Amino acid sequence: MLLSIGMLMLSATQVYTILTVQLFAFLNLLPVEADILAYNFENASQTFEDLPARFGYRLPAEGLKGFLINSKPENACEPIVPPPLKDNSSGTFIVLIRRLDCNFDIKVLNAQRAGYKAAIVHNVDSDDLISMGSNDIDILKKIDIPSVFIGESSANSLKDEFTYEKGGHVILVPELSLPLEYYLIPFLIIVGICLILIVIFMITKFVQDRHRNRRNRLRKDQLKKLPVHKFKKATHAISVTNCI
Repeated sequence: MLLSIGMLMLSATQVYTILTVQLFAFLNLLPVEADILAYNFENASQTFEDLPARFGYRLPAEGLKGFLINSKPENACEPIVPPPLKDNSSGTFIVLIRRLDCNFDIKVLNAQRAGYKAAIVHNVDSDDLISMGSNDIDILKKIDIPSVFIGESSANSLKDEFTYEKGGHVILVPELSLPLEYYLIPFLIIVGICLILIVIFMITKFVQDRHRNRRNRLRKDQLKKLPVHKFKKATHAISVTNCI
């Protein structure tokens, strides 16, 4: 019985290990908060909050630096003007796109096709951050650039001071700062699943052992068929001499 319980605990431990690995893989795919660092030719800098999209590539660990260009047309619902050539060579350009009129994935795909390395989509009449998503699998397979979402006030500041025409550039910096519940809730779910599996395994093992013991027991009719021998009490006492 102890051996069975030990094997049961080993199996549960293996399940727990596998689920833990899956947890960390899942956490690695969670959306990562990011910041936009903006600079201009006067070395003035400013930081803007954003929210990365749930599609496309993630920002590289070192961040993505590029020159900011306003989208033409602003909503990017149709093919947009490609970025200019810098010093007769292609540079890294990031496009600023207005929200509304079409889906987010269409905007980012048009930015990618125009040659931009990233897209910043901004809100209209609001500073709320939206997690951009898409349900079009065919479009999602084509998007290879990262994209983020910012509020209208941030977009206005970027347009006024940090665009390519005004000698500015931006850096999209990833920042891993997930709320505790992103880690705690999946972890508790996995721990709960492991405990449930352990209980199920133990109950199943107990029931199997109980049935096995019942099968090995003799029935009452079998017990009655066993031979019975009666012994009489000895009439002579047996003397035992201890030898020294």
